[in-house]
Amino acid sequence: MQKLKLKILGLFRSKKINIFLLFFVLAFSILVLTKLSKVYTATLAFKVKPKEVSDTHVIVKANNPELDITIQTTGFNWLRYAIKRPELDINFKTDVSKKDSTLIWSVSKGFSNINKQFGKEEKIISINPDTLLFRFDVNDVKYVPIILNSKIQYAKGYNTLDTLRTTPDSIKLIGPSTVLKSISKVRTQQLELIDVKSNVNKTLLLKLDSLNKNIKTNLKHVNLSVNVSKFSEGILDIPINIINIPEGVKVNYFPKQVSLSFTTSLENFNTIKTEDFKVICDYNEAPGNSALVPKLVKQPKKVKNIRVLQQKIEFIITE
Repeated sequence: MQKLKLKILGLFRSKKINIFLLFFVLAFSILVLTKLSKVYTATLAFKVKPKEVSDTHVIVKANNPELDITIQTTGFNWLRYAIKRPELDINFKTDVSKKDSTLIWSVSKGFSNINKQFGKEEKIISINPDTLLFRFDVNDVKYVPIILNSKIQYAKGYNTLDTLRTTPDSIKLIGPSTVLKSISKVRTQQLELIDVKSNVNKTLLLKLDSLNKNIKTNLKHVNLSVNVSKFSEGILDIPINIINIPEGVKVNYFPKQVSLSFTTSLENFNTIKTEDFKVICDYNEAPGNSALVPKLVKQPKKVKNIRVLQQKIEFIITE
C-alpha cells in the first residue's frame, strides 16, 4: 500500500503529467470559449420594472409582471443572464395608455424602449405577451412646510441676521387625500448648538417615521445655512408721530422722541440711520387719556433685538 502511494506521488511530480494537465486546461478553455462565442436562440422571462410613473398614480396590480422574450445572442450573454435574473424598465410616461382605471402597455408602442435596453449583439425575435395591464389608484399631492427643530445659542457678541429656515422649506407628499388632510407640517431632527461663533452649515434628516406608511416622498433631508457674525448694540433717538388726533384738537406731548436700542452686525452698524425707523402713538388708544404708548411701525431688515426704551408718552390737550 505504501509503495502504491509513492508511485502515485512520483507520477504527479513528474514533468510529463504537468505538461498533460496544462494542455488539458488549455484545450478545455478553448472548447468553452468556442461554445460561448456561438449564437443561440432561446426564450427568457424578464421581470418588469415601472419607470416614470406619474406622482398621482399608484400601481396596484399587474396581470402579468413578466415578459417572455425570445432572443438571439451569444453564449457569453446567456451566461450573464444565468448569473443575474434579467429585468426590464417600462416607461409609463411614453409607452403606456390609460383606459378607465387601467394602464395598458403594448409591444407596438413600447418595443423601441425595450430594444434600447439590449446590446447590439442581441436580437429580439419575439415578445410575449404583446400587452400588459396595470391597475392603478389615484393619489393626491400636497405641499406642507418644513419646521426647523433647533436650539441655537450664539456666543456673547455674536448673532445672525438670517431667517432660520431650511432649504427647501417645504416638502411634497403623495398619498390618499384622507390621510394627507391630517398632515400640516413635517419637522426636522433636533439640532442643538451652543457658543456659536462661525457660520452654520448642516444637513438635517426629516422626521418621516411618524407619517402614514401610505405617504410617499423623495425628500429625506434638508440643508440649513446660517451666516454668523460679530454684533454690536446701538442706540438712536427716534421722533414720535401722533396719529388719529380728532379735528380741532391740539395735543402737546413729552418727550418728542424716544430712545431705541438695537443690535446689528459690525459691517452694517454705520449704515443704520434714524430715518430707517418710525415710531407712532395712536391717540385713539390712549388709556383714559392719561398717556400715549409708542409703537415701532418701521424698521430696517438688518437689525435685531429692538427695544423702545420709553413705554409712555405724557400729553395734554390744548384748545
